Amino acid sequence: MKYIVQLTIFFVLFLANPCPVFSQEEIRTSIPKFFIDCEDCDFTFVRQELPFISFVRDPKLADVHLLVSNSHTGSGGTKYFLNFIGLEKFIGQDYQFEFIANQSDTEDDIRKGLLNFIKAGILPYYSKTGFLNDLEIDIKEKSEKSATQLLDDPWKKWVFQIESGGEFQKEESQNEYSLRTEIRSDKITDAWKTRMEASYEIQRENFFDGGERITNKQDEKQIQANFIKSLSSRWSLGTFAEYSSNTYLNISNSFSFDAAVEYNFYPWAESNRRVLSLAYAAGLQSFNYKEETIYSKLDESLAFEAARIRLELVQPWGTVETSLEGRHFFNDLSKYRLTLDSEFSVRLTKQLSVYSEIQSEIIHDQLYLPKGDSSVEDLLLKRRKLATTYEISGEMGIRFTFGSAFNNVVNERF
Repeated sequence: MKYIVQLTIFFVLFLANPCPVFSQEEIRTSIPKFFIDCEDCDFTFVRQELPFISFVRDPKLADVHLLVSNSHTGSGGTKYFLNFIGLEKFIGQDYQFEFIANQSDTEDDIRKGLLNFIKAGILPYYSKTGFLNDLEIDIKEKSEKSATQLLDDPWKKWVFQIESGGEFQKEESQNEYSLRTEIRSDKITDAWKTRMEASYEIQRENFFDGGERITNKQDEKQIQANFIKSLSSRWSLGTFAEYSSNTYLNISNSFSFDAAVEYNFYPWAESNRRVLSLAYAAGLQSFNYKEETIYSKLDESLAFEAARIRLELVQPWGTVETSLEGRHFFNDLSKYRLTLDSEFSVRLTKQLSVYSEIQSEIIHDQLYLPKGDSSVEDLLLKRRKLATTYEISGEMGIRFTFGSAFNNVVNERF
């Protein structure tokens, strides 16, 4: 790939022209902090590969802003522009790199290429703060202390997110709108993963016919709290609590609590490249229904268990994400659900690749179905969930590319 040549040139120039010597007060004052502004970057992969680098979520807290943009090349590839912009004590110290990804490159090829240029761009800033001596020439940390351990974090690794938005559409004979609000907090460390989130969504549809208005209302609420403990490099233990309300599913209120254990056949430190895990969960779930169900129930509490196997691979030849999950209630083993989610993109040759995304379910646990027949309006407006024993959706296809592989010219006109 072309980034190998460019990186070699950069290292030669960098070593041949060392940065100016800074005063003692300027040396080792603090480890450089970087903000990555890149939609196509695998940030988890970057952090795992460069644990000694300090990345921040707010550009105002950064010493260096890495701005990554891209344009399509004539051969169907993508040219990435990595702009390292110096801030604070590094004002005026800017560098730019260009990385060209061929159309046939996989996600793994691209993220590794971007990572190499991020490594290259980090070098001059480390040299100017006196931290270059702490790094091997291949940009690996000599000590085992990560950047998160070197920095004082007033938020104690907590991250909070509030999101609210809506959609609307209006015409003469109908209109619809939806509103959604979500609040989430996360704290992730090597030992614990904690997540709490709450969401509320409303959907309204109005249809007008000869002065008559037909309305469809859908409301959904959800509160979740997850606490996951790392027991070892492969074992994990988790507890999960959830409250939900869903008019479409005839559920007025539902509470659930379960505990789960998970084993990964590969160390979790390799999760950015491969995961093969088994998980088992058992718990209790209670239901309060808006209407009496086909089983003559208005409320009930049931014990359940679930098992899941998950495979994720990110390799030079492509990516695979597949999971198979089974779940049933203890009071009646015939009330079960089997879910398969599968997504892959595989490069068969340099020119030919195939992709697929499939979601399928075998369903025998629709305890919430309301008693009585559904009206025509219910069917057309999808006011309520209908009885079914399966659901399946997906897409698949092939991609074939041929022609020049050397046209890296960017032309954005029109």
